[in-house]
Amino acid sequence: MTKQWLYVIDEAIKRIENDELELGLQALKKVQEHGRELPEVMLYLAEVWYRFGHLNEAEQLLQDILRRNSDLEPSLRQECQLLLAEIALDGNDFDTAQTILYELVETGEENLRLDLLLTDLYAMQGLDEVAIKYLEQARKKDPKNKEILTALGNMYFQIGKDDEAMQALDEAGEQSVDLILSKARVLAQNGEFEQAYHLFQHALEQQQSAEIFYGCAMMAFHTGKLEEAQSFVGSLLALDEEYVAGYPLSADIYLSQGKTEKAIEALEQYVELSGFDLDQIRRLVALLTQAGRYDDVKTYQKLLDDWNTEEE
Repeated sequence: MTKQWLYVIDEAIKRIENDELELGLQALKKVQEHGRELPEVMLYLAEVWYRFGHLNEAEQLLQDILRRNSDLEPSLRQECQLLLAEIALDGNDFDTAQTILYELVETGEENLRLDLLLTDLYAMQGLDEVAIKYLEQARKKDPKNKEILTALGNMYFQIGKDDEAMQALDEAGEQSVDLILSKARVLAQNGEFEQAYHLFQHALEQQQSAEIFYGCAMMAFHTGKLEEAQSFVGSLLALDEEYVAGYPLSADIYLSQGKTEKAIEALEQYVELSGFDLDQIRRLVALLTQAGRYDDVKTYQKLLDDWNTEEE
């Protein structure tokens, strides 16, 4: 009988996924009405209700299973409790989730899903240090799981443990570069340029792209490492000479080094490639005036006037 009801549930799922929603839901309700004495079937049905977003139905069914079956097989009981905890977390009911999960911990239960739910419980409350403890336990149980390694790396970034984050992300493989760059951008936006520079350099070790070279150059500039910054800009423009943001940055670096002529060259290249940034044209005109290159001033002033006329 159990296999028959499981088959009915699977067929109902197919109907729902094929947009025969009403027929599928009717079949699921029929199983729930007639299969209550079969806990394995009811657990599977609860998982299906949960998958389709019917959290109340899933929760009530799970509680009914536990109430009706005091001698329920331990593995089925644990599955019911884990799903109840997951439902509680989805509803931000942290107290209920914690009560359920701690009951499982106290029984000596150890499994990957329990560790991941405990991770979610604490991460959702901003308790990253505690969450990491359980995520590390999950990694020990499944050391090659890329999703776990990526999540672990991201959480280490959040608490400022960049080396541990890099180690986890390196093990995760190709997913790591995007996460490193994401963290580096956040650090840069918050003015934490040294840390951001460190991460951009880590990203560069894995992937040489114009964006990463630019990030390295910008962070090196902001941390006063002017020679390194100019070297990164050089690599950037060698890779992609039309990456126009590199030219104003190069000008900034040259000006910080007192190399006005080099800064002028960089801005001239920028205007030649883009020609639409009035602020940079004004900047170029000012530098040319300062250098006494009045014929060139006239050329770029005319370009500036032409743009201003078009805008009017």
